[in-house]
Amino acid sequence: MANTEMPAGDRVFLELFEHSVQPMWIFDLETLRFLAVNEAMEQKYGYSREELLAMTVLDIRPEGEIERFQSHISRQDDGIDRAGRWLHHAKGGGELHMDITARRITYRGRRAEIVLAIDATDQVRALDRLNSAEAMYRSMVEHTMVGIYIVKDMKIAYANPGLMKIFGYNADEIVGLNILDLTVPREHAKALEAIRERLTSEASAGRRVFTGLRKDGREIVVDIHNTLAGSETNPVMMGVVIDITESWRAEAQTAAHLAHLQRMLQDSLNAVSTLCEIRDPYTAGHSSRVGELAAAIGGELGLNDGEIDTLRKSGIVHDIGKIGVPVEILTKAAKLSVPEFGLIKNHPQLGYDILKHIDFRTPVAEIVLQHHERIDGKGYPRGLRNGAILPLAGILAIADVVESMNSDRPYRAGLGIDVALEEIESNMGGRYDTDAGKACLLLFRERGYRIIQ
Repeated sequence: MANTEMPAGDRVFLELFEHSVQPMWIFDLETLRFLAVNEAMEQKYGYSREELLAMTVLDIRPEGEIERFQSHISRQDDGIDRAGRWLHHAKGGGELHMDITARRITYRGRRAEIVLAIDATDQVRALDRLNSAEAMYRSMVEHTMVGIYIVKDMKIAYANPGLMKIFGYNADEIVGLNILDLTVPREHAKALEAIRERLTSEASAGRRVFTGLRKDGREIVVDIHNTLAGSETNPVMMGVVIDITESWRAEAQTAAHLAHLQRMLQDSLNAVSTLCEIRDPYTAGHSSRVGELAAAIGGELGLNDGEIDTLRKSGIVHDIGKIGVPVEILTKAAKLSVPEFGLIKNHPQLGYDILKHIDFRTPVAEIVLQHHERIDGKGYPRGLRNGAILPLAGILAIADVVESMNSDRPYRAGLGIDVALEEIESNMGGRYDTDAGKACLLLFRERGYRIIQ
């Protein structure tokens, strides 16, 4: 294909080139010098136009990328070249990860190449943070004293060292073992019933106490919390096992055991919240901050200790449903498509489906389901209106909006607390509950409340 002649004086071309929101440049294929650059490139790379026009395209590349670049352009044909992702340097040494699309042209009588560059730096850094967080989470799982397992087709697909210690097996012995082999034979029917319940949408998560069977034949009492994961066609069960043999046998310690389980429940809620935030590094700490702000608003409204504790718990797990949203959507820096946003909008329902089987003694699951409802009926997932929305859900909704607007997101920087409070103040009685909104404004403007990142 012949090179495209790009008339340097063409006004339409110059307008499109100069006013592109993405960095663009043209360089000479023989000398590699910049022949033209647009304003977006100046802003992104930090050089003035005069500086860039005195440079070559090698000057914006780290030394380790130069040989790759030279090899690439030597093999490039005259068609559109979707060259992929390249590491560039901005003025001062800052790293830029740029997705490059290019095409050979003739410009001012010279063989040249026109380049469009899209900044993927935030996406690369988000994925790096995600990989680091996943490594940290794996280390936590491997070193915890509780047992953690994954079961597929009734076989143990993964067991952490804690589970191996509880049941007395090594890694080679326990992986592939039938899950029923960890339960005494007299309770196999009970275990199969629990598994069937997990495989139905009505009981996708829950807790049971079983008499476990160690490799050495000794019976133990285990408290198992598990949930259904995977897809409808490829389901897996994930679970946490706690050896409660001693406390179960000591009736005198029943009260202490119940208190321990309550703490374990709180720790489990925190762990699940952390797992969701590991998958979405931009919202790290978001859930706990929402819980604390919701509890503070509840205190300002004069709610009792039980209601305030319910708000705090609901805040911690309000985004648990995002565990079902693909990571690439959670970390996407660009605007979401309609189907992608539909997956996001499903997270309150999924969160409810996970939490509804846990006996909180308070409506935590329903509050989580309603935290994106709005009193004008324009929220989701059910489009509830004022009167149908739980008051505590209305408080949680305001705390979620304020914390989210104040914090950074993949697609924007944090807007600041003043903008967040203006959103609440302008829409009290429309989107948000008036009393809860006033309490929130009072907290920040008169009580000196601050969100600690």
